[in-house]
Amino acid sequence: MFIFQLLYGVGTLYSQPEETPGFSLPKIVSFPRAEYSGEGQIWDIATDEKGIMYLANASGVLRYDGAIWTELYLPGGPTVRALAAVGDRLYAGGYGEFGYFQIAGDEPSAWVSLSASLKSPDREEEIWNIEVLETGEVVFQSFGRLFVYDGTQTTTVVPPGVMMFAVAAGPDLLVPVTGRGVFSWRVAEGFRLLPGSAALGDREVVSIIPAPDQLILGTADSVLGFKDGQLTSWDHRLNEQLAGTKINRLALLQDSSLAVGTIGGGLILFGPSQGKTLFLDEASGLRNNTILALNESKNGNLWLGLDRGLDLMVRSSHVSFVTGKSRPPGTVYTAAYYDGKAYFGTNQGLYLQQETATGFTYTLVPGTSGQVWELRETDVGLLCGHNDGTFLVRNNVARKISARSGGWMTVPVPGSPEKLLQATYTGLQLLEWAGEDVLVSGIAGLSAPIRQLEWVDQHRLLALHSSQGAFLLTMSDDARQIEKIDTLTDDILSKTSSLRTSEGILLQSAQGRRLFRNDSLLAFEAVHNVPLMPGEYFIGGQDDAPWFIAGADRVKIYRKEKMVAELPMRLRFPYPGIIPWTDGQRLFLLDEGYATVKPGSETTDAPPMILRASLRSGAKWRPFSDKATRPRIAFRNNDLRFSAALPVFDRTTSYRSRLNGYANEWSAWSKSGERGFTNLPEGDYLFEVEANWFGKRETLAFTILPPWYRSRLAYVLYALALCVALWVLYQLHLQRLRNQARRMEVIRQREVQRERIVARNRELNANLKRKSRELANTTLTLAKKNEMLLALKEELAKGKRNPSGTIDHRKVDKLIDRNLNNEEDWSIFESHFNEVHEAFLKRLRKRHPELTAGDLKLAAYLRMDLSSKEIAPLLHISLRGVENKRYRLRKKIGLESGDDLNRYLLEF
Repeated sequence: MFIFQLLYGVGTLYSQPEETPGFSLPKIVSFPRAEYSGEGQIWDIATDEKGIMYLANASGVLRYDGAIWTELYLPGGPTVRALAAVGDRLYAGGYGEFGYFQIAGDEPSAWVSLSASLKSPDREEEIWNIEVLETGEVVFQSFGRLFVYDGTQTTTVVPPGVMMFAVAAGPDLLVPVTGRGVFSWRVAEGFRLLPGSAALGDREVVSIIPAPDQLILGTADSVLGFKDGQLTSWDHRLNEQLAGTKINRLALLQDSSLAVGTIGGGLILFGPSQGKTLFLDEASGLRNNTILALNESKNGNLWLGLDRGLDLMVRSSHVSFVTGKSRPPGTVYTAAYYDGKAYFGTNQGLYLQQETATGFTYTLVPGTSGQVWELRETDVGLLCGHNDGTFLVRNNVARKISARSGGWMTVPVPGSPEKLLQATYTGLQLLEWAGEDVLVSGIAGLSAPIRQLEWVDQHRLLALHSSQGAFLLTMSDDARQIEKIDTLTDDILSKTSSLRTSEGILLQSAQGRRLFRNDSLLAFEAVHNVPLMPGEYFIGGQDDAPWFIAGADRVKIYRKEKMVAELPMRLRFPYPGIIPWTDGQRLFLLDEGYATVKPGSETTDAPPMILRASLRSGAKWRPFSDKATRPRIAFRNNDLRFSAALPVFDRTTSYRSRLNGYANEWSAWSKSGERGFTNLPEGDYLFEVEANWFGKRETLAFTILPPWYRSRLAYVLYALALCVALWVLYQLHLQRLRNQARRMEVIRQREVQRERIVARNRELNANLKRKSRELANTTLTLAKKNEMLLALKEELAKGKRNPSGTIDHRKVDKLIDRNLNNEEDWSIFESHFNEVHEAFLKRLRKRHPELTAGDLKLAAYLRMDLSSKEIAPLLHISLRGVENKRYRLRKKIGLESGDDLNRYLLEF
């Protein structure tokens, strides 16, 4: 059985009203003030072409796309009283201000004021109503003025009196004027009183509806019809029920019902074709009893602007609810339409439903108080499986035909339509018709509680235990005996429901699914190529009839392999079920009451998903979701934010998304349709977002451009820079070659200079050798002179010893001594010596300062490689004296006995 529970979403309260008796109710979805974060009063409601809602509120204009609430503000912050969505504009008005927002893009544009050019006292008027004429003019209405905007300028029109709410009727504006009647106004023609409307007298017309054949006028306490200049009661049945109420708004709905919003009396729905009336107020689910605004959306839902909050009456899903006080007493477990009457089996008994002008009433069938499990239509009456036994109902009279407790389920015996096998708390029993009587006989061999039965073939029966396990029973030919019992075990066989399909018997529980075929339990994961998710139950249909998948929060309706509708229903498992009902309807059993779905209404008419994308530009967010061309986004703007919304307001919608090229896995389901990404790298991306209703999905492809230093321009600049660098390198190479040539020239010049130096050195060496020879000659000359002088001196010495000599020996001695000790000759010698031997004596004197002048002379002669014999006359000493001086020089220089003095001096 289907348990049609209500879905409670975060922030949006789904409530089923405790209504007074009336016809089938639509679902009421309430939006408390805390959800939309505005003021309590909702003065007007508008819907744009995308399905986005706009609410007139004291805090401004509230915008709701099904996921996100936002606020739009008018200059000065007046209370917004009136709205009208026309094409890509949202017109709004309040005290001293009216104009429009552009709403074609992802976000509404800045406010465009049409009242800024007005002068006092027109600027002090308060706009309460906005109407759009067939000719395109937009009329902003206060109680004392009409402001007509033709697209370029605003014109002020003064009415013939105090106006109530006007309404557009083609090119005309119908204006109720208090105490005067109803006027028709047209551009360039002015006001014209409708003949006969003066009969209204002092009655205020609070609402006018241009119906196809008449005008429907709502006054404070009645609804009137105006046709051919005559005022009549539009429907006396409605006006009788309106007694004591104060009408505020009227709306003629798509199904020809009239919605009447009242002050303090809630909402009244009147169906003129059947004369049915539905009353909704706080006691029956509305948030408030004062209706300030009515707006029917394209899909038939009715929005209620209240004095404290907002309600949505869901009338577009083709699902009608009978709940609250209109439902049968208790929880409905089964139902049957038999003999032109509707019976409902609940946990409190079997009830007969009766329909009246104001709703349904229920009468307990006598004797059936208690839990009812099954209702089955038979040729002899309505069979009622009951906690206390089994009853047969005829003419609303129940007769107990079996006292065996717990008549859970019956199945016909193959080949014997007059026989039914019944599953009970204590096994099976056989019901057999004999005329109008029923024979009941027990079947031995099985006493376990059996909840459901399915025939496998002509003789074998699958019996499901009420808690755990199943049995395969082999029955006798007459089905009066169990010949064999086989026990089936499987993890999924716990509180299991069964369903016969073309492939076999499908067993379903919270643990999973198995297909019983060819005496085996097989895995079962898909039906008609549609995968079954964990926790979902398949409910089959015959031939081309729709079939269903029941999940935790919805029922999906399919025709063949195509899903055609998705209803927000929370079912009670593990025994879901849908019952065929009258006029082709299907009846869903709920925890509290039931719901019916109209035939042929299984269509998915959800609006397209709204996807907005924006990028961070400095401290602001800028939209970029242009799907016509692939957006190309600068790298510096690579922080992106996406916002998705499905404008479906009768259920809680969740979203999941992924960014192919970055985050390729789907995100977890979330009630928020927003997702952001920061610091996206360059590349091509595809953002995908999916709603969990109707399979709705939107995509947006975009490209993040490379950073400036990897852009095409940057690469061109890099190429230019490379060319410049190569040119510079080439120039540097040329400069290097030039420098190298200069260095080679320098080297060549140096080589030439070196050769010159070598030549000069050769010349100097030649000079040196020449001077050395001169020095040697000079030395030899000096030596010979000294040798001569010595000889002379010796001869003179001999003469001196001769007693007969007359020579002045003193002068001769002095002359000879002067020549021998001529220091000038030594100085010349030393000068020539130093010139040849590069200051040898200076260096020797510096290293060995203890050397005497005689030592230096000896060293010089030795460096000239003179022998001792040659040195002796130069020093005026004997050969032995030279040896002695050589010995002393060795000591002063510090040579060892084995060291060669001549070598030392030559190498010094």
